[in-house]
Amino acid sequence: MLTHRQRQLLLQLQSRHGRRKSPWFIAEGRRACEEALRRRPDWVEIVVCSESFAAAGGPAALLQQAAGAVAAEAVAVVTDRDFAALAATETPQGVLCALRRPETGLPATIEDPFVLVLDRVAEPGNLGTILRTAWAVGLQSVWLTEGCADPYSAKVVRAGMGAQFSLRLVQSGDLAALGRDLAARGRSPLYLTVPQAPLSCFDAGFDLAGAALVIGNEASGILALDLGPQVSIPMPGNAESLNAAQAATVLLFDAVRRGLLA
Repeated sequence: MLTHRQRQLLLQLQSRHGRRKSPWFIAEGRRACEEALRRRPDWVEIVVCSESFAAAGGPAALLQQAAGAVAAEAVAVVTDRDFAALAATETPQGVLCALRRPETGLPATIEDPFVLVLDRVAEPGNLGTILRTAWAVGLQSVWLTEGCADPYSAKVVRAGMGAQFSLRLVQSGDLAALGRDLAARGRSPLYLTVPQAPLSCFDAGFDLAGAALVIGNEASGILALDLGPQVSIPMPGNAESLNAAQAATVLLFDAVRRGLLA
């Protein structure tokens, strides 16, 4: 059973303002909860299940993912009606996890062969898809400037399909400040992804090793175009541009092809 404090914390997470103040974030749905329990059981504060989900034996199967790291006492069963009030989706699957937000400050070291920077990527689906792609290619961290969507909002967590539990997400200030931080750590240049830039991402002269790659905002792209060399993705057709998630997928898997990620 949920305590009054737990219920209030969960309801607080339904608004952007509440999420900013909360020490928790939500993973909703069976797949997301399985990933959370398998990969980050130490983040799990509480697992909330509907009566229907509990009657089908769902909680016991979920807790097996945590290999004993999450106790049965951490599971709260509520009525289907109460669960619907807590859920962010219109047709909830009957289970959600409340998790402790991890540290998002600058890491002591950078272990990735290059740094992926997202500059004001505001659409939750795009951000979640990019995080999922970064996880798929083997990056350990993704850096986000101010103005990006909240990477721990319910929509981004759902689109990330577990990426948030495997990546370190570094939230920083604006792109110029982040570029200075990276340069001080020996990570340069800052490659800016810009449509129609003369340098193609497939050219031999485009070398991401030890550098940083910036994907910009869906509508306005990267505003500070003087921060580093510009690189484009060749588009033989007449499309003006790719969306942020598509561009990130092309560039990241080309890094795999080049042997930077394996």
